[in-house]
Amino acid sequence: MDPKFTLKIYNYLDENGNKYIISNKSIEYIPVKPSFSSSGVYNGGKYVNKELNKIQYDWIISNLNFAIKNKNIHIKDRVKTSGLIIIRDKNKEDSYVLSPDSEEKHKIESLLQEIILNKL
Repeated sequence: MDPKFTLKIYNYLDENGNKYIISNKSIEYIPVKPSFSSSGVYNGGKYVNKELNKIQYDWIISNLNFAIKNKNIHIKDRVKTSGLIIIRDKNKEDSYVLSPDSEEKHKIESLLQEIILNKL
């Protein structure tokens, strides 16, 4: 069995709808374009696809898992400025909507941006 088909893939959609696709090898950042933003003006920047080292991957997954375990910050529906974690593992998919004002959401988004911008 090919291991890349059995790996968990983590997707994160930030408060602006920018998408991060995280595997154990790489992070892909798919920014929102103005035509798809709620304001019609917001631009998420440039597309990025870069390799992750083990430390970066572990930081990301640790923060995502911490937010998943803290059920107090989960909300039922995706609303403006909330965060969304989607985990795909084989044929299974789980999703978690994070409250807009949760500290965990802010930490995740900060970390992802620092990695995308090569600050970590």
